[in-house]
Amino acid sequence: MVMKHPKSKRAHRIGGELQKVLAEQLRRLAGERFPGALITVSEVRVSDDLKVAAVYVSLHAEPQVTGEIQKAILRAASRLKRTAAETVRMKQLPELRFVWDDTMERADRIEQLLEQIRNPQSPPSEESGGLS
Repeated sequence: MVMKHPKSKRAHRIGGELQKVLAEQLRRLAGERFPGALITVSEVRVSDDLKVAAVYVSLHAEPQVTGEIQKAILRAASRLKRTAAETVRMKQLPELRFVWDDTMERADRIEQLLEQIRNPQSPPSEESGGLS
């Protein structure tokens, strides 16, 4: 799900507030249940009608744990929304839709490929999957 940047100042402001609140809540979730994992809320885009919020979440964890973290976040969505509602003043908080942001992983992969081009003698690393 890709949501356009909001045009209304209010939607933009609410997105910023939600980003701060949700980032803190997800940081706690990671600390409690997934030590060593880093969960970042890179952006929250709220629709101009204030009904839907796309929460872009970046996960930095061992690959075998990433799926578990995603499931835990989805299971905690209603609790996250309730807690956010205590901080963000609105009649009705937008529906939270989580979007898994893999921008950092893609950037790391591109950096690995560029490094292989700069140093063609170095063998491909295990992480890069041996692709060149």
